Amino acid sequence: MKELISIVIPLHNEEKNIPTLLERLEQTLEAQGLAVEFILVDDGSKDKTFEAIKRHAAKDARIKGMRFRRNYGQAVAIMAGIDLAEGDICITMDGDMQHDPGHIPEFIEKIRAGYDLVCGFRFKRRDAFLRRFPSKVANYIAKKFSGLNIRDFGSTYRAYRTSIIKDIPIYGEMHRFIPIFVATRTDRITEIPIGTRARLHGKSNYGLARAFRVLSDLLLILFFAGFFTRPIHIFGYISLVLGLPGFVILAWLSLAKIFGTIAIMDYGPLFVLGALLCLVAGQLFTTGIVCEYLVRIYYGNDSRKPYSVAETTFEE
Repeated sequence: MKELISIVIPLHNEEKNIPTLLERLEQTLEAQGLAVEFILVDDGSKDKTFEAIKRHAAKDARIKGMRFRRNYGQAVAIMAGIDLAEGDICITMDGDMQHDPGHIPEFIEKIRAGYDLVCGFRFKRRDAFLRRFPSKVANYIAKKFSGLNIRDFGSTYRAYRTSIIKDIPIYGEMHRFIPIFVATRTDRITEIPIGTRARLHGKSNYGLARAFRVLSDLLLILFFAGFFTRPIHIFGYISLVLGLPGFVILAWLSLAKIFGTIAIMDYGPLFVLGALLCLVAGQLFTTGIVCEYLVRIYYGNDSRKPYSVAETTFEE
């Protein structure tokens, strides 16, 4: 059976870009003789993005369109597209024409070579400083603490082995740090350099507020990378660091009181410090236990979806 490639494209107010995007994709993929499906997810657009999707889907059976009831964000749109993907290889890319379809054969070649994730590295970015700078900071922190030799965690132009990516939870701004999640499943991760193009129509949805959300999500992702399957460890470490000094303080005061060498009330602040350290340590340890239970619930594989679909161009 011929290998199928799934192209997942989240769209938000990209009505004017869709015809050119599909034309360029078809030109690239037909030249390679690839079997392909296009999954276009309208993330609550206010323009006629879904009408454009329906027009093209009516003429091309390879196109699957989906429209959300409201805007859920790029991460959820990517997740929905991946849920629909039936191909052996899944490629995600933006719908604003900044990702060059010409790189798709390179992505596929790397997956066929045995990699499970191939990331696109933007070596010449055209974005404004307020977009590049937070991205550089996030990339530096992610690379430093995750141990992954990836230079661009933020690019959504990636290729995945579909069997791997379907098991990865994607929400919030987490699509930016999918490599960290994937690294918990496999170490077959690499990247290729990609060029970026200027947007043809519309305007970017990226702003300074979104940059702060990316950085805050990064901190959460680093926790997931190191302690997702064993949260009791990090809470246990912190509770030990705080609890041990507190225990020593209270033990010394108690022994001194028993043998009558000091009056505890003369050491009131020290007693309060010791009691507070032990109390906080105990709370952190019980929090770790609760998180352990939550991890087990997570691995129970809840089938609920974080999005609501208004309509599709295909029969589900």
